[in-house]
Amino acid sequence: MNRIPFLRWMSRIVLLSPLVATSPAWSHGSMIIPESRVYNCFLNNPENPTDPACRAAKDLGGSQAFYDWNGVNQANANSNHQAVVPDGKLCSGNNPTFRGLDLARGDWQATSIAPRADGTFEFVFRGTAPHATKDWIFYVTRHGWSPTQPLRWADLFEFCRLGHVPLDGDRYRLRCPLPQLTGRHIVYTVWQRSDSTEAFYTCTDVEFTGGTNPTWTDAGPLTAQNALPVGTAISLRLFSAGGADVETTTHTLVAGQAAAADWPFFVAQTVNAQSTRARIGVIDAAGTVTPVRAANGNRVYTLASANLRHQVDIRLPDTNTPPTAVVSANPTSVTGAGDVALSGAGSSDPDGQALTFQWQIVAGAHATLTATTGAQSTLRLTAPAQDQTVTVQLTVSDGVATDSRTVAITHRKAGGGNVDYVYPAGIGNYVAGQTIVLGSDGQRYQCRPYPQGGWCNINSAYHYAPGTGTHWQDAWVRL
Repeated sequence: MNRIPFLRWMSRIVLLSPLVATSPAWSHGSMIIPESRVYNCFLNNPENPTDPACRAAKDLGGSQAFYDWNGVNQANANSNHQAVVPDGKLCSGNNPTFRGLDLARGDWQATSIAPRADGTFEFVFRGTAPHATKDWIFYVTRHGWSPTQPLRWADLFEFCRLGHVPLDGDRYRLRCPLPQLTGRHIVYTVWQRSDSTEAFYTCTDVEFTGGTNPTWTDAGPLTAQNALPVGTAISLRLFSAGGADVETTTHTLVAGQAAAADWPFFVAQTVNAQSTRARIGVIDAAGTVTPVRAANGNRVYTLASANLRHQVDIRLPDTNTPPTAVVSANPTSVTGAGDVALSGAGSSDPDGQALTFQWQIVAGAHATLTATTGAQSTLRLTAPAQDQTVTVQLTVSDGVATDSRTVAITHRKAGGGNVDYVYPAGIGNYVAGQTIVLGSDGQRYQCRPYPQGGWCNINSAYHYAPGTGTHWQDAWVRL
């Protein structure tokens, strides 16, 4: 809507009254281009607004809200905006001082805005007290939203999110791609601090002008931080708003293209020649995107009508050298039951990549591992009925290649002579005075004669396991 400059200057003169001193020092800012709802009322005579919507807001909540135009906040938001600001109270930020801003009316003064050639618009937020920023989030009302109904979160969709933006004097200049909308809408802005849980909220009434929509939307810079090896594959991936893959364009660097000042230019050339939905370079007033040969300066542009997101993937050439597995065991010979300490700590990777470890018993019985992953493990052996060799394999991986080594442990039976069973196998068939078993300690035990020998067949390792049970001597004789 058109505005009369004289009235604007008159409103500034009115603000010289002593009431200005009541504005609290802890207030922090609001949108001034385009003017937020509260800032517009502040500029149009807070004590006697000529604007009907501002007058209605004053009648409901008083004029103090206009003087406090830079304090629409929630102290404990902590990014939980929908939890602390309920439907119907978005413009006030659920702060009772500003409740007049929530009035659902169709006559709030709106500012006409239109995108630049690259599809962006520079919002300007006046920061009377700057703070460290977590994020700026921009929402806008959907098609079909009614200005005469209380504003709800469901009426909005996010169209821009920014992180740290440097302060320019007392202004934050926030460049965002504009959504493809026409007519009257509300732009809703959230400023979340990173040095506090406090957040600020702004309703801005706008009129999206018609006309030709821009072809390209500025999606962000393509910046080279350093040179890349020849053979590096750089891909521009495009995604739909829902995250589905839409298009991938890849350029592989050859000799003469790998310097930081060069590779963005050659990537841009390939994208501009092959992609139907993206361009990289510098855009002119006519909307033509041309690459520049520099580490900084090229920007990614996506098709405005497609509402796309993008990601740049950099895949270095495969020059991986496989790792070397080294395995040790201590001791390498065990008689009866015992433990063997296993270590793969001597394994290494020539490329300095972190290694993962996998242990496996590939031969032998009466053996278990306390751990199958990690650089260390323990081989736990129980007494065998016969001599054997237990073989353990270690496999190391750098995420691309693997290497394996084995270690053999000689495992001998203890006590000498033959046995009928390795305890507890065969319980129930032991003959009093005859049956000989091999205990878990590697010793041989004979079942006591009748009647004590009856305890041999009781399956209670805690009480009658030969050599280890609490009452083993009631049932067994050590040989």
